[in-house]
Amino acid sequence: MKERVLSYLREVRSELSRITWPSRVELIALTSLVLVMVVILAIYIGLLDWIFREGARQLLR
Repeated sequence: MKERVLSYLREVRSELSRITWPSRVELIALTSLVLVMVVILAIYIGLLDWIFREGARQLLR
């Protein structure tokens, strides 16, 4: 059992060494892009919610 765990950890370490990590500039740019997209999507969903709520309010009047 111990040998299997150690083998697994060696394989994980080997796989991690093959990863191409993004540079700091790429990381900041992509994180900023994700945050901007989240804000845009939140505004879009908020507008749709407002439109449907007002439509329902008009129908129920």
